[in-house]
Amino acid sequence: MRYLLLYSFLLLPAFVIGQTQKAPVTSSASDWVTLTITGTDTVATSTAKTKSAKPTRSKPAVSTATDSKTSLAAAGAKTPAKKSAATATPTRSATALATNKSAASRAFLETFADNHNGWLTGKRNGFDLEIAKDSYYIRKQKTDSNRPGRSYIKLPDDLNLNKSDTFTVSVEMVIPPNVEPDGGLLIGVKDTSNYCQFRVIGTSKVALYTRVNGTAQANYMVGKPTAAKVTISPTRNTLTVRRTGNELHFYINGREVEDSPHPYRPFKGNGVGFISFAEAVKYQYLTVQLGK
Repeated sequence: MRYLLLYSFLLLPAFVIGQTQKAPVTSSASDWVTLTITGTDTVATSTAKTKSAKPTRSKPAVSTATDSKTSLAAAGAKTPAKKSAATATPTRSATALATNKSAASRAFLETFADNHNGWLTGKRNGFDLEIAKDSYYIRKQKTDSNRPGRSYIKLPDDLNLNKSDTFTVSVEMVIPPNVEPDGGLLIGVKDTSNYCQFRVIGTSKVALYTRVNGTAQANYMVGKPTAAKVTISPTRNTLTVRRTGNELHFYINGREVEDSPHPYRPFKGNGVGFISFAEAVKYQYLTVQLGK
């Protein structure tokens, strides 16, 4: 009996060590509920590339440019409309950038399968920012905070929004149950003081806003909440901004909102990103299409 007890005692540390090595880490914002993930997946403090998940949606037939780079721009942190003739089709792809040199159109496709495009992650300015489950999450650390979270990346130089008289930017915005939608899409971003915003507020209003050097422009997309007069889902919406010539059009789930179009004015920058005033939000299927 003495030898049996001694043998069991010696086996116990090895068992505990084995269990510890396989112990999961808990992601702070991987989903609306606490999610247990393995150490090889993305966590909130990681900026390294993660395992790529295979796209669940069909890819467009485009060729991949491997020499173009996107870079990290900034964050602080609120989707294109449902598939219709007026909007681009949001899709996933293992690579963000694709160009077609034989045609006038070019496309940027962000899948959030990993972070090779350099989105901000971790705890930033009162928000948890994370790439996980093919999504980009923005979550408040303090739910009583009124400040927004913002995050964006710079588009490649050969996808310049100001140099194309036709473009479509689209993303899906997902809100957890029992949380009021309040967030949206940023385009033409130079920094947190210069951008164009398409924001959904609740299930009935939108706010179109152009910020230049930290202030709104008088009589031009000043950010005042207005009735959307289109259906807004409390959980998932596709936001689209489309330029056609000298006009900017704004769509929710394929339908143009009431406060649209607006005259196109050149952007100060060439970034795209997100803004969020909500307690939590995630973004999927970010696409940028230049040309018809």
